[in-house]
Amino acid sequence: MNLLRLSIRQTYGSIGIETKNAVLNLNSPHGQLEVQSNPSTISINSRKGQLEVDSSKAWMALGKGNHQEWLSLISGQMHQEFLLNVSRIVEEGNQLAQFKKTTIADMMRNRVQEESSLDYVGDASTMNVDLRYHPGQAEVDWDPHVVEIQYTPQKVQSSYEPGKVEVYLQQKNSLNMWVSHYNIYV
Repeated sequence: MNLLRLSIRQTYGSIGIETKNAVLNLNSPHGQLEVQSNPSTISINSRKGQLEVDSSKAWMALGKGNHQEWLSLISGQMHQEFLLNVSRIVEEGNQLAQFKKTTIADMMRNRVQEESSLDYVGDASTMNVDLRYHPGQAEVDWDPHVVEIQYTPQKVQSSYEPGKVEVYLQQKNSLNMWVSHYNIYV
């Protein structure tokens, strides 16, 4: 038995797309930079400080001071020494008036062993040296650091190539139909 068979074949259409990217070229040359600077300066004028040392009291305490001061020290004690000597003479006169054998010998022994009541040196102290310091003054002149900056920018150089898109039909769609004989037993 011969039968007819209907065959259908379909192909789909396809679209092809080609793209080319856009290109942007940028070139930025360096700008011109000019820097001028003057160094800072500092000038310092200073005077020396003065240290005054007065050790005259220390030398007096050692018995080697100024003669004028030494004479003033001794003469300042003379009034008191005079009064002591007068009282001693009066006392010795009273002893001689009583006249004993041992009185003159005792008086002579006391005179030989007698210590002077005069102070021939000044007082010893840690405060005998006077120090005075007068600091020197410093004058400071400062000229600050000056910087001048000049910058000249350069234009940016650019170029642009646009991209493109190309769309085309890569395969056309189609529909084919045909009839053929069909033998079921073959």
